[in-house]
Amino acid sequence: MELHLLDQLIIGVYIVGLFILGLKFSKKSLDEDNYLLAARKLTLPAFVMTLVTTWYGLILGVGEFVFGYGVVAWVTNGLFWYFIYLFFALFMSKKIHDSGHTTLADQLRSKIGNKSGMLGGIITYIMTTPAPYVLSLGVLINVLFGVSLLWSMVIGFVVSALYIWYGGFRAVVRTDILQFILMFVGFGMLISYSIAEFGGFGFLKANLPATHLTFTGELPIQTIVVWGLLACWTLVDPNFYARCFAAKDGNTAKKGVLWSLVFWFIFDMATLLTGLYARAAFPESDALFSYLTLSNTVLPVIVKGIFVVTLLSIIMSTIDSFLFSSSTIIAKDFLKKKFNNVSLKKLTRVGIIITLILSLIFVWFFQSIIGIIYAVGTVGVSSLLLPTLLSIFSKRKLSDNLITISMVASALTSGVWLAEGWMKQEYGWPVYRWNIEPMYIGIATSVIVLILMWRWLFKKEVEL
Repeated sequence: MELHLLDQLIIGVYIVGLFILGLKFSKKSLDEDNYLLAARKLTLPAFVMTLVTTWYGLILGVGEFVFGYGVVAWVTNGLFWYFIYLFFALFMSKKIHDSGHTTLADQLRSKIGNKSGMLGGIITYIMTTPAPYVLSLGVLINVLFGVSLLWSMVIGFVVSALYIWYGGFRAVVRTDILQFILMFVGFGMLISYSIAEFGGFGFLKANLPATHLTFTGELPIQTIVVWGLLACWTLVDPNFYARCFAAKDGNTAKKGVLWSLVFWFIFDMATLLTGLYARAAFPESDALFSYLTLSNTVLPVIVKGIFVVTLLSIIMSTIDSFLFSSSTIIAKDFLKKKFNNVSLKKLTRVGIIITLILSLIFVWFFQSIIGIIYAVGTVGVSSLLLPTLLSIFSKRKLSDNLITISMVASALTSGVWLAEGWMKQEYGWPVYRWNIEPMYIGIATSVIVLILMWRWLFKKEVEL
């Protein structure tokens, strides 16, 4: 991509501005409540902006998916998710805010027991690894500036981690507000210039494969459903829990998720439309960099720089959210038990360092953005979904041993099924036994175990 000196200047100003905004609290002594939860005073606008920006770290992958398959990408990564968001908002958000539990592991430990809480902490930590987003940011920096992929990942990670180190959750929220504005401005401009350059829907219809404008595209129904099931990630995601708990009250949490749904829909339409324009105009280009290819052609100097900043900000907003969540899980759910005299603020900083190391290991092992997301999502959602819902909606005490058995069995079966499929790849795609996706196996295992043990699942109340 060709960047004019003015475009590079805009990128530099963004990085400096991000540091200034994020490090505003570096000279202040934030207490634990402020550092971890913004003092539980998150207002509705701030809640919406920090939640919306958390979910688009794979923006390059979104462009690749739309470029390759068309409208079905919105079905798998948008439509299914809206129903889960709605369920979360109406039935879970206020309960989470009022529960007093800052992490999912806390919730499991309180309603079920220590074993389930410990295992839940491990699984949610893996699910909140920023590794795929660090890899995505590294790829973008590598393409834009020619820096090696390893150093691109390290630079991107350090930039995102530095202001969190000092400002904690407050810094995440403040930078997310800026990044929220940038993501809508950037893609709004790309849509406007694309329409001006190529025309409206007639251009898309004339230059896209017919399947790109259908709701199923060329994907098998089973694959569409599995990607849709990944939307259940929302129900067990620590970022949702942390923001709901940090909201100033339960109604703010509920309204915040509902308003976020509106903005997610608007932004999904923007990414879908621009991805279709990229495919229609440049069918032979690299799908992963479809947004960059389109912007490089239709955007003038300065506007192009703003769009590059948009892509950087979208990925970085996800990295800082996932990094802070995973570091908090390490601090609160694991380290605090052994280092009770050390503040959570200091332990969270230790978590940042640990997460940096583990994220790079994840990237080295999988070497695939989608592969990481699919693997951790499949195993994590399969094992946590039913125990989490039971812990939130059941009014009776649950058996710690039985829930733990369910979680372990589900994680093992889905994990083994997943690994076997990846070892039998054909044309770069995993081949699963009997063509059954591993998430089906994992969730089915959880259901079967819980049904078979239903008689012993609920502990009897002991009368005093």
